[in-house]
Amino acid sequence: MDSFDIKITRKPAVEAPVLLEGLPGIGHVGRIAAKHLCVELRAKKFATLHSNHFPPQVMIKRSGLIQTMRNDFYYWKAKEEGQRDIIFVIGNAQASTPEGQYLLSRQILDVVADSGVETIYTLGGLGVGHLVERPKVFGAVTHRRFIPELEKLNVIVKRGGLGQIIGVSGLLLVVGKIRGIDGLCLMGETSGFYLDPNSAKAILNVLTKLLHLDVDMDKLTKRAKDAERKVAEAQKMEKKMMEEMGMVQREPTPDEMRYIG
Repeated sequence: MDSFDIKITRKPAVEAPVLLEGLPGIGHVGRIAAKHLCVELRAKKFATLHSNHFPPQVMIKRSGLIQTMRNDFYYWKAKEEGQRDIIFVIGNAQASTPEGQYLLSRQILDVVADSGVETIYTLGGLGVGHLVERPKVFGAVTHRRFIPELEKLNVIVKRGGLGQIIGVSGLLLVVGKIRGIDGLCLMGETSGFYLDPNSAKAILNVLTKLLHLDVDMDKLTKRAKDAERKVAEAQKMEKKMMEEMGMVQREPTPDEMRYIG
């Protein structure tokens, strides 16, 4: 096939929508957030994109069936005043090379070019290298007009030093800016060690306010609690292994603490 193979099954019934990207990245934060919103809003699928720029692999589902590496496009029609139509791009892969990332970003905008996208929202994780109980949300924008509203929602935009966004979450904003479409990126703090629904929830708390949406967070909250439990179990097992290997000193048991020699 060519670099990209796009199958469009219907024309999205949208008017001046926002484009919302949630592809895999650190902690899969953006993907978890975008997918949860897409499912809760019952958005309709209208296109699928395959590419030879994606990693040379397939995913194996629990059923044993394989799933191709792809990006899917969905649309949702606003229901109430103040809301915006939304186009989602969600998938299980980004391109595996720098050149492919640029090409993929351009291709995503080509797919939605006829829809009149006016604003781009990209979602991702900000790796901090340690577990975060209450993730902060950071923002990056292509125009200053977004900053006041983000800061009202406690999004950290201004920084003491330089930062960077790697992958489509950053490049989509660049390509959009070149084409006259402004946008912003929301990034939730995450350890980067595990899938992080807690960070995804922090992003969604901001995003739903920006887009005037009322979305049930119960499932995401449950996923976050399950993730925290698994992290705690993993830490406990890791600590036990390190104690057995003599890499850390074992803490005394309560009985041992009562013994005075």
